[in-house]
Amino acid sequence: MPGLFYIMSNKPVVIIGAGIGGLSTGVLLVNRDIKVEIFEKSKKVGGRTSSVTYRNHILDNGFHIMPFYKKSAIYDVMKEANIESRLKLAIVSDIAFYDGAGFHKYPKGITDILQMSLIPFKSRLSLLKILLPMAFTSMEKTEELDKIPLTEVTRKLDYHSKRFFDAVCMLAFADTPDHISLGEFARTIIRANPFKGGTSEFAYPDMGGYDRISQVMADYIRETKSGVHLEKPIKKISISDGKVNGIILNDDTLMETDCVIVSYPAYHAINQLFDDGIFDNEFIKKINRLDKTTSVVEVHFALSKKIDSRQVVFPVGKDYASKGIFFISNITPSVSPPGEHLLIVGTPIKPEETDNPLRIKEIVTQMKQELSEIYPEFDSALLWERAMAWKLVEAVVKEPGLVWKNKMPHSVENVDGLFFVGDSTISYGIGTDSAAHSSILAHPKIMEYLSK
Repeated sequence: MPGLFYIMSNKPVVIIGAGIGGLSTGVLLVNRDIKVEIFEKSKKVGGRTSSVTYRNHILDNGFHIMPFYKKSAIYDVMKEANIESRLKLAIVSDIAFYDGAGFHKYPKGITDILQMSLIPFKSRLSLLKILLPMAFTSMEKTEELDKIPLTEVTRKLDYHSKRFFDAVCMLAFADTPDHISLGEFARTIIRANPFKGGTSEFAYPDMGGYDRISQVMADYIRETKSGVHLEKPIKKISISDGKVNGIILNDDTLMETDCVIVSYPAYHAINQLFDDGIFDNEFIKKINRLDKTTSVVEVHFALSKKIDSRQVVFPVGKDYASKGIFFISNITPSVSPPGEHLLIVGTPIKPEETDNPLRIKEIVTQMKQELSEIYPEFDSALLWERAMAWKLVEAVVKEPGLVWKNKMPHSVENVDGLFFVGDSTISYGIGTDSAAHSSILAHPKIMEYLSK
C-alpha cells in the first residue's frame, strides 16, 4: 500500500489546523494507513465553522451549509473513508425571496427560472440567456473567466434581474456580486446543473452545529490511533537544507517529522511559521494578496413561536438591512430546546462599522423592524437576541483574479515535505467545500512524496 515505507519511519505526518481542510486531509491520509498528528490552537475542532451553546441553543459562528449536498467535496472525503453514514444531514431546500409584496420561490434549477414570480417574464428570459451557456460549459472553460468580475454581466441587466443575482450571491458566497468572479459563479451554476450530474440542494448537520462535520472526521482520525490535539498552537515549522525536519511547539520542544501540512490560511502561515528567507519577498507579496476579508453583523434570535415554515428567506432590494434570514430550527429542531425556535439574520457591513456600537445597534434595530414587518408575530414571540459584529471574516470567495488556480499552490519548489491545503489554496467551490476540495487535489501530491 502506498505510504507503507513512510509508516516504518515512525514519524507521523503533522497537520496544522483542525478545520475542514486539515481534517479532510487527515481523513484521506489515515484511510491509507498514514499516521497523522493534528495540532489545533483552539479548544474545538471546526476552525471558522465552530459553534457555541447559548441558553440551550446551538449557535453557529455564521451560517454555513454544505453546498450541493451529496455532490460536495466534503461528502466525497467521507465516502472515501466510508464514514458518510455517520453524518446525518438535513436538506436545505425550502428557500424563498421576499420583496415587500410577498414571498417568491427560489429556483432550484435552470428551468424553474421561467416560473419565478420574483421578476417579470421578460427578465426571466434574459436570465436564461446568461445562465444556460454557463450551466453547460466546462470547468476548464470557466478558468478563462476567473479575472472577469460578475458585475461585467450584471451591470447590463435590469433592476429585477440584478435583485436575483444579489440574492443568489448571498446564498452561494455570502457576498455581493461585485466581489465575485464570473468564473467562480459559472462553476457554481455547473455544479448545480442536474443535466451534468449536479444538484442545487444544500445540507446542514441534522444533529445541529455545522462543526458536527469536523467532529465526525476528528473521531474517525482518533479511532485510527492518530491524534487530534486541541489548544496546541505551533510556534514554527523547522526547515533545514530545503527540507522539513519538524515543528517547534509553544514550549520550544521539537517534534520530528518529514512532512508538514498547513491547513490554515496560507497568507498567515508564510508570515508566522517560518524563519526569514524561506520564501522570497515576491512570493510573499503574491500570497498576501489572498488576504481578503469581509465584515458582517449577524444576529441570533430565539422565538417562542414558529413564525415561518420556510428554512431560508432572502429579502431583496437595497432598502433591506437583512440580507439573509436563516431559520435554523426549521432546518433541524435539534439546535433549540423544545418549544423554542432559532433564526440568524446577517448582513455585510463596512469594516469601520464593526467598531461603532451605535451603528451596530442601528443595524440590529432595523433588522428587527424588518422582521416585524415581514412577520407580524415576531415582536411578541421574541425571547432574546444575540448580536455579533465580525470585522475580519475570511471571505468565502476571493476577488476576481484570485480564485481557483490563482490561489496558493499546494507545495513550493524550494521546500520538500511542506504542503498547504484549505480554501486559500488551489481549489474551487464555496467556503468549507473549497477547503475539502483543496484537500482532495493535494492528496495525490502528498502520497507521492510519502511513498518516495
